[in-house]
Amino acid sequence: MKSHLGSILMLLVTMVIWGSTFVVTKGVNDQVPPFTLAFVRVAIGALVLFAFALVRRARGGSHTPWSALPWGTIVTMGMVGVALYYAVFNYSLVYTSASQGALVQSCIPAMTALVAVVWLREHASPLRWAGIALSMIGVLIVFSGSGAQSGGSATLLGNVLMFISAVLWGVYTSMAKRVATHDAMQVTAGIIGAGAVLLLPLAAFEVAAEGIPSVNLRGWLGMAYLGAGASGIGYMLYSSALKHVDASEAGVYTNLIPIVGVITGVLLGDPLSARAIVGGGVVLFGVWLTSRQPAATPSSLRHTSQAP
Repeated sequence: MKSHLGSILMLLVTMVIWGSTFVVTKGVNDQVPPFTLAFVRVAIGALVLFAFALVRRARGGSHTPWSALPWGTIVTMGMVGVALYYAVFNYSLVYTSASQGALVQSCIPAMTALVAVVWLREHASPLRWAGIALSMIGVLIVFSGSGAQSGGSATLLGNVLMFISAVLWGVYTSMAKRVATHDAMQVTAGIIGAGAVLLLPLAAFEVAAEGIPSVNLRGWLGMAYLGAGASGIGYMLYSSALKHVDASEAGVYTNLIPIVGVITGVLLGDPLSARAIVGGGVVLFGVWLTSRQPAATPSSLRHTSQAP
């Protein structure tokens, strides 16, 4: 019972960390260009996860020889779910607010279900199709409110980019079956490490074009929080919680991520139109309908159903 309660607390802490990444990324974007920020965040996260995997191996935990991992799939997942995902995610927050970005990204579970149905040919009940459709309608409602704000065209661009990031995460999650038989910690460390390598040329080009960014203490703390906290410690807490909580139960808590994202954004002064609020509610209701049919995502990588 105590282990279960502790796992629930770890899940709640993790969702708060992941939900706050929208506003933290938005703040750091003011000092560090998007691709460079993506590289620094992912590189820090990879170092934390590799260190954790090595310590666990030294203590006799489960471990697969690194050479035996499916590196072709890992690199592909690193490109789609790390390099492209974080590049688009960061770039979107240059144009849209943290709260609107969180509302748009709340459609990730529905997008994951849609990709699984279209690409993996998984069966979908009428209820799941209804949930996917409602989520799409909700996103369109959020989009419709973009033009009513100052800088509306830029906000719309940011929201579209955030939606693309949701689709990328859906594709990434649907690839999880290919690595489901391997240790989740090692695979995730490999994926994030591959993503860091792929992001390096983009970051180098950005720095060469714009110069080395001037970063104050707040910016460095933000990057450390995103890398070590969200991409490193957050995953470790989530992985630990899954030892005592079913993946389906843990998946329910991921719906807190957009809620935390919206709340933190609004508290820091983000504008949020009535249409955006209504659209976000429609998205979340569609996600709830979608979740009524259990997903086929492998339990070893269920943590990828929502982006950290």
